[in-house]
Parts: sequence; structure tokens; C-alpha cells
Amino acid sequence: MTTSPSGAPERSVVDRTLSILGAFDRDNRTLTLTDISRRSGLPVATVHRIVNKLTGWGALERCSDGLYSIGLRLWETAVLAPRSSSLAEAAQPYLVELHRQTSLGATIAIRDGAESVCLSIMSNQTDLAELYGHPGGRLPLHASSVGLVLLAHAGASVRSAICAGPLPAYTPATITDGTALGRTLVRIRREGHALVRNTLTEGRGGLAVPVRDGRGAVVAAVGAVGHVDLVQPVRLLPHVRAAAEAIARSVRSCGWRDVEVGT
Repeated sequence: MTTSPSGAPERSVVDRTLSILGAFDRDNRTLTLTDISRRSGLPVATVHRIVNKLTGWGALERCSDGLYSIGLRLWETAVLAPRSSSLAEAAQPYLVELHRQTSLGATIAIRDGAESVCLSIMSNQTDLAELYGHPGGRLPLHASSVGLVLLAHAGASVRSAICAGPLPAYTPATITDGTALGRTLVRIRREGHALVRNTLTEGRGGLAVPVRDGRGAVVAAVGAVGHVDLVQPVRLLPHVRAAAEAIARSVRSCGWRDVEVGT
């Protein structure tokens, strides 16, 4: 690694490029060069040079007003990711059916490090999609039913690291104590599902179960989410489990295999 004149380590071109792409998120879809510089922590001149390269390749697009946004070329590349595209495609008809059967939002998520990533959600309630995530939306694992399922079946090192905290509170019902979280994860593995009420927002809850690949490894979680009064295990479990099993059969028939995800 090279150093700057000040003696501080310089970030590699790859690191700087990733920082620029990481400056964009759901709440910051279009940015000026100055915005990108501020959010990435890079000098404007550096941002200008790399942004020009990214725009030329199609990873970024320059709007008529001079603002920049994520480009179609990057999207075309991203949808090739097998963990998202294959699962989302396999899950879609079963999420539609789960939504029809329960009148609740139906969602599927995978784990990426310490977060759950929403692959798809079927709901006629806008607030549910905003709360639990549009495709690509992320949430801490301890805050939702799908996240808790994914965490319960993650490796021991992942579970230990997350239980060690910090565990941010969204409501008074959010689990913020590592010991309590550990006990909850044991119960989820034993019972085969996660049930939460009011942990992400007041008045909302969810029930989720794992989706397993051909080796029995948990590769995703399927859940039903909605008003707490409607999140009743006796009513929901048969439907959610049936959806998870159908998705699992579909991905196994395609020869889909999971990949390791980081801590």
C-alpha cells in the first residue's frame, strides 16, 4: 500500500471506486460530484476522474441536470448474482400465493453479513414494503422475523459477533440484550420458526421460517408480515412452511447452490 505525502495510507483504486458506488443508496439515488465527494470521503478531483470512467462504462449515468445516478450497465451486472436472481425468480409465484392465502405481506430475504437483504415482497400495503424493504433493502438481523431465522442458522462466529452488540432498538420490544438474543436464537432453531411483534415498528409483526437447499443448509427465510393481530402462528405456520418448502423444491430442481457469506 502506498502512502500520501502526509504519511497516511492511500486507498487503492478499487477501494475508491467502491466508495463512490457506495455513496448511492435508496435515499440518495441522484448525487452531485460534491455530494459523492462528501459521502465517499474522497477529494472532488479524484471523484471526478473515477466518475468519468464509471460513466463511460455505464456503471453511472449523468442526468440532464448534471446529477449522477446508478447506470443500467451496473444493474445488468447485478441481476446476474445467483443468490438474488435465482431465489427471487423461484420464490415469486409462492409469495403471490402466500399473500393471497394470508392477506399479509409475503417476503423472502437472504443474509449478507450482519444484515438481511430483501429479495422480494408481495403486499398491497405500501407501508409494509417501506418497512420491511423493497428488493435490495437491508435490515439488521435481530430486528425482524426473517432476520432472526437467518441469524439463528448462521455460523457460531456470526451469532456470537452479533449477540456481542451493539443491538440498536427500533421500539421497546426490540431485543437489545445479547444474552436474550442468544436464547431466542436457540428457541428458533428448536421450534423451526421466528415470531416477532412490535420489534421493528409498533403494531406490526411477522412470522418466518427457513428455506433449505439440497444439503439442508438454510439459504433464505420466508415470512408473512403485517398487523400484529393477524400474525397468529396457528393460522400462518402451515401457509408459510408450505411456501418455504415449495421454494426449496424449486431451487433444488434448478441445481442452485448457496455461497458463503461474510460475517
